Amino acid sequence: MTHGTMQTTSTTSTDGSTMKEMTMTSHASHRFILQPRSRILSGLRMLPVAMLLIGAASTAAPAGATGCQPSNVAINGGNVSNETTVRLSADGGTAVSNAIGGDGNIAVAGNGGLFGSGGNAAAGNGGVAVADASGGMIDLDDINSGDNAGNTIAVGSSGGCGSSSGSTAINGGNVSNETTVRLSADGGTAVANANGGDNNIAVAGSGGLFGNGGDALAGNGGIAVADASGGAITVGNINSGNNRGNTILVGRSGSWFGRAGTLRISGGNVSNRTTLAISANGGTAVSNANGGNGNIAVAGDGGFIGDGGSAAAGNGGIAVADASGGVVSVGNVNSGGNSGNVIQVQGSTNGSVVVDGGNVSNETTIDISADGGTAVANANGGDGNIAVGGDGGFIGDGGDAAAGNGGVAQSDASGGTVTVGNINSGGNTGNTIIVGS
Repeated sequence: MTHGTMQTTSTTSTDGSTMKEMTMTSHASHRFILQPRSRILSGLRMLPVAMLLIGAASTAAPAGATGCQPSNVAINGGNVSNETTVRLSADGGTAVSNAIGGDGNIAVAGNGGLFGSGGNAAAGNGGVAVADASGGMIDLDDINSGDNAGNTIAVGSSGGCGSSSGSTAINGGNVSNETTVRLSADGGTAVANANGGDNNIAVAGSGGLFGNGGDALAGNGGIAVADASGGAITVGNINSGNNRGNTILVGRSGSWFGRAGTLRISGGNVSNRTTLAISANGGTAVSNANGGNGNIAVAGDGGFIGDGGSAAAGNGGIAVADASGGVVSVGNVNSGGNSGNVIQVQGSTNGSVVVDGGNVSNETTIDISADGGTAVANANGGDGNIAVGGDGGFIGDGGDAAAGNGGVAQSDASGGTVTVGNINSGGNTGNTIIVGS
């Protein structure tokens, strides 16, 4: 009986499998023939392994070309701003009016004839002065500077790089809305002077046999009117609200951001500022109708059946000064209903997430006035004046005499009228931040 020997050889391939080679030898001649055959088989089996190694080496991608290396994403939405400025004015300017009587004048009137009246004499009297520096009128329709929205930023997931450690930084940018309305129809400065002069002499003529004596006027104040009232402003509805901040949506997954990825989000600041400054204030009005000083007025005598004339010297006239506030009418004012940023991070998270929502502010300032200004009216009587009334005739009345008497002065600096509709600066909401699925 022939005895044989079996030999087993194990070889590990590149794919991790094990190939077993079995060789049996029974005697010397068989061993001589089988051993070369086993070497040939072993060589044939090793050839594919060498080919795989060559192929793996030749097809390997260079580092950084696989798309799975750490990558950074930076997004800056930029600032979004809306600024609306309305500046209108219809303010009064400066008005000065003078009708002042002169100084050192002499007026002598003639006597009347047999049936005539004596003439009148006037010297250095003030005239009529009117000064107007009132504010004008402003009429505006609705003003809308609201309903603004910030940036919209959406970042989606691309997946496939579970070992990536890149970071993502998103800055939404600042969102601001500023509305400024400045309207004015203020009164200016009005000065009216109708003062009587100084040191004037007026002598009226006597009446004839049947006539009246003339009147004599010297250094009396006239009529002065100064107006610096506020004007009128009408404005419709004002809307600067209902603004929205940035919207940032991020689709996040562990495979896309990586195990060590960092997500940083800054929502940015959201601000809304509304300023209303409206005025229709009264200005400054000064009115003078003062009587002069040192004047002499002599009225003419009446005839046989006539009346004597009147004499007036240095009396105050009529002075009117008006610096009242105007009228302001404003419709509804809405600066509210604003909301901050909306930030939502969806999906699973492996790395760190840092979210800064930013500041949200709403500021509303309303300053409306129709205040009275300054009004000064003077109708003072003068000093050192002489007035002589004319004598009446045989059956006539004597004339009147007035010297240094005060006149009529009226000044008005009343406040005006302000009407405003509903004011809404509320209903605001802060940031909305949602992280997670």
